[in-house]
Amino acid sequence: MYEYMKVVSNLNLYRLGRRKVFGESMIATKFEPHDNWLPPCYYVPKELEQALIEAGVPASHWNQADLPALRQLSREEICRLVKERSEELNPNTAPGGTPLSLESLPCFIPYNLLTQHSIPDKSVADCVEALIGAYLISCGPRGALLFMAWLGICVLPRHDVDGQVTYGSLKAPKSPLLYNVPNPECQLKSLLNGYDAFERRIGYRFRDRSYLLQSLTHASYSPNRLTDCYQRLEFLGDAVLDYLITRHLYEDTRQHSPGALTDLRSSLVNNTIFASLAVRYSFHKYFRHLSPGLSEVVDRFVRIQEENGHTISEEYYLIEEEECEEAEDVEVPKALGDVFESVAGAIFLDSNMSLDAVWRVYFRMMKAEIEQFSTNVPKSPIRELLELEPETAKFGKPEKLADGRRVRVTVEVFGKGTFKGIGRNYRIAKCTAAKCALKQLKKKGLLSRKQ
Repeated sequence: MYEYMKVVSNLNLYRLGRRKVFGESMIATKFEPHDNWLPPCYYVPKELEQALIEAGVPASHWNQADLPALRQLSREEICRLVKERSEELNPNTAPGGTPLSLESLPCFIPYNLLTQHSIPDKSVADCVEALIGAYLISCGPRGALLFMAWLGICVLPRHDVDGQVTYGSLKAPKSPLLYNVPNPECQLKSLLNGYDAFERRIGYRFRDRSYLLQSLTHASYSPNRLTDCYQRLEFLGDAVLDYLITRHLYEDTRQHSPGALTDLRSSLVNNTIFASLAVRYSFHKYFRHLSPGLSEVVDRFVRIQEENGHTISEEYYLIEEEECEEAEDVEVPKALGDVFESVAGAIFLDSNMSLDAVWRVYFRMMKAEIEQFSTNVPKSPIRELLELEPETAKFGKPEKLADGRRVRVTVEVFGKGTFKGIGRNYRIAKCTAAKCALKQLKKKGLLSRKQ
């Protein structure tokens, strides 16, 4: 995970973009002919450029410099001439000879607007990401991987033959089945007894069923000595689902804005959605673990989902006290969301790394939520409350409860009530308080925004 984050960090992407001099090709400023445009074939000597910057002459005054031909002058003569003209223009001196700081010049910029521009590091990193996306759309996955190799992110295997560099193809890893136990195939069949029903439920038949066993095995399940637990597959499946859902949203004919795309992806790629879908499609019935604490959390969450007809709504994950208008967040088991992702990773590897095979299975499971959210882009409860009550909603400081494991956060909507949320940490408790406030205010018809 650390190596992955190091590669895709903004700092690393910026360094790669800087190495390839992307900054010189980026359009980062508004076109202003009087300030940042040169006629074709116009030449600004580097000595003059540097001297003007050092003299602190504002860009709007440069056309008044009226300097003679500079090709015959040395750098020292150019600097002296610019200094004399800058004193004539008097940009750094107030009436009476009082020196002015550069900050007092309203149009001073410490670089040449005609031949240079300033670009934040983050913009260069964003440009690298955008170019990878452009190659992905135009040239397909391999084209994007080859472009990444040119940048310096080597994912494809590289071969140097007689000075000629070529790139191979990615190959699926070997089967996760461990053969250092006696009769592994027989044990595998025994452990997966009855799992045919799960494969029919999700609509995919595994060729190598050891992937199926690994994807549904928790670290606490000691009887499985044939494969590792699901964590590596979960890491892979998380990235696969993130990409597939992002691709689908980007290609949507509704052409969502960048902000809507971000909100949509956040609402569809999260533990609550994945855990809810895992229960809807019976993942929990085939999940192998020996953790009493996990069993309690999973059973509670499954019961809530079944009582609400497997509908995915933030309101169902609250335990409310109507009289005191307090709500507690229902813990959504992270393990269920992880298993939903690990099965995606297992299908990806079992299908010889076919993204289409994964999407055929998961789009069918997620189609209703994708359509629902794409039509009405959901917002964070905190953001929604602050947009509806921008002047009156105020969140208080977190209070630690007596059990030491939970915190309470209060939100007051002036003149309309006080609402409390309880959760495992401040973020969850604050979100729960916002959910509680929204639910109660909608029920009472007290929201201020005009519908």
